[in-house]
Amino acid sequence: MAQAEQAVGGAEMGHDDVTVDVRREPGSRAVLEVEIPAAAVATGVDRALRKINNRVVVPGFRKGKAPRGMLERHVGRETVIDEAVSLLVPDAYTKALNQTGVRPIARPEIEVSELEEGKPLRFTATVDLVPEVQLGDYRAIRVPYTAPEVSEAEVDAAIEDLRTRHGTLVPSERPAGQGDFVLVRVAELSAPVERFAQGKEYLIEVGGGTYPAEVERTLAGATIGSRPAAAVGEQTVTFEVVDVKRRELPAVDDSFARDLKAQDLADLRRQQRERLGQERAQAAREAHEEAVLAALLEASRIELPASLVEHELEHLLADLTDALQRRGLTYQRYLEATGKDDAAVREEFRPPAERRLRTQLALEEVARAESLEPTAEEIDREVENVARRLQQDVPRVREWLSQTGRLTSLTGTLRRQKALAHLVALARGEHA
Repeated sequence: MAQAEQAVGGAEMGHDDVTVDVRREPGSRAVLEVEIPAAAVATGVDRALRKINNRVVVPGFRKGKAPRGMLERHVGRETVIDEAVSLLVPDAYTKALNQTGVRPIARPEIEVSELEEGKPLRFTATVDLVPEVQLGDYRAIRVPYTAPEVSEAEVDAAIEDLRTRHGTLVPSERPAGQGDFVLVRVAELSAPVERFAQGKEYLIEVGGGTYPAEVERTLAGATIGSRPAAAVGEQTVTFEVVDVKRRELPAVDDSFARDLKAQDLADLRRQQRERLGQERAQAAREAHEEAVLAALLEASRIELPASLVEHELEHLLADLTDALQRRGLTYQRYLEATGKDDAAVREEFRPPAERRLRTQLALEEVARAESLEPTAEEIDREVENVARRLQQDVPRVREWLSQTGRLTSLTGTLRRQKALAHLVALARGEHA
């Protein structure tokens, strides 16, 4: 270094390239061992001193004019070292990344050795990497697909379900049986019981599965004025039967069909067959896609960095919180209702987070390997769909998507959808 009493100033020295050794570790991590040459360290110390001199007033000297020795004694050697390290390490880290081609996905963990005059400065940077995806022979995946069929028995069941839902409750003169509804008033409670309050009335379907099974079984055979008692856990609830009703079902005929906006019974059956067919086809497509993805992931090797999993986990928990809020609940109330703590929920959500990441990364790699990208028309169409859902003008929505980075995310989703469609076609043997 220059003599102690020399004023701080002068031109900056040029930096030599850093020396880097890279060590790969499991979990898509890398450790970069970086060495900054002694000459570059000296230059960094000079820069640090100049910066400190320009912001610190040393008694007896104008700002920026204090001699080096006086400045070091005034602020302390530790301050100079900290400033020099803060100047040297970020620049050297960037150079190390450029030299090695390492692609981190998060901020590095930096450990710096002690800075000594006249010697190189060494530090290690531990980083999580963009995961490497090894797909295996994804083009050889074969998953047979059979289009589902709808039987007449299934149509009959759908019609019967409609009939049940459009039935009416009428007074019953016989004791309550399976499927009948019993209007009860809570006459006595041996102790507080969840779901039942003293004096309140409840309409309970026998065998409906909505109330505790013991309660519904106890009400089988009930008649108006009777006082059946049911065990609920360790407590006893005594009911007073106010009324018994049975469900009267409409006849399955053209009139019933017209009540449901069909031309006649044949048309109603056609509608139900078509609805069931669409539902079954959608479910079959989704099940087939899941089977193809499972085969893809089984053949692929993807090591996920911990930071990426944690980031995805936060997304899933945020989605859960939003869903709870839409139902008028809080995350804390959810924890109380499920008897779990935050750590347990995180562990429960970790496997789905990891699978979602692996799926996204694998599909991105398929898209890259097959040169699959959404067209401008496909992107425009999806932007229009978003605008329609938000009930906003398309140009305004496009600008919002671009400014928030959501357009990139939307494009990525479309790219992965194309990759999945390509894989499904391969799995069905539709591509050579």
